[in-house]
Formats: sequence, C-alpha cells, structure tokens
Amino acid sequence: MKDGIYFVVFRSGQNDVGNGTVVVKDNAVNGGDFGFTYQGRVQDGRLNLHVSRHNQAAQNVIAGLNDYVMELSVKDIGDGYYLEGSIAGVPGASLTVQAKFIGKLI
Repeated sequence: MKDGIYFVVFRSGQNDVGNGTVVVKDNAVNGGDFGFTYQGRVQDGRLNLHVSRHNQAAQNVIAGLNDYVMELSVKDIGDGYYLEGSIAGVPGASLTVQAKFIGKLI
C-alpha cells in the first residue's frame, strides 16, 4: 500500500459496521477509532490486521471478541484500496474494508 493517511470503512455484508483512520508507512499499518486500535503489515498483497478493543463500551463486529486478527487481501482501486477477507479462527465471519486515501505523510 502507498504511504499515507486513509479513512477506512468496515463492512459485513451490506452493512457498515465501523470506521476509523489508518496511517500506512513502509507497509506498516497503524490506526484506530473510538473503540479499537488496528495494527498490521502488508506483505505480498495481504494484510494481517490485529484489532484490539481499548474501549469496553464500543460495540464489536463479532460479539465477545476483544482481540482478533483480520486476514485480508489488498486490491488497489485508484483512490485507495479495497480489502476483503475473514477473521482468523471465526468460521463464516467475512468482512470488507474500503480504505480511501485522504492525505500524504509529512
């Protein structure tokens, strides 16, 4: 992924289930929102994104999960990226992420 700041929207099926901001630098991904942090590394067109809840009041996509890994494929769509995959260890839990480039790094 190109270095920069991205607005991300997480979807399950046709429903938006959360959004936040991530920063990508040298294929390292770091970000978060009001309830979760996201950290991972892009390698060979894939992103293993570790998601961890820091606000217990925040709702999670999968009830009861506070700490998990999203295994995502990464596709360049011009103004950002489309990512899709699943949650490691949770059969049937598929998610997509739309990452829109919103700024360069200084």
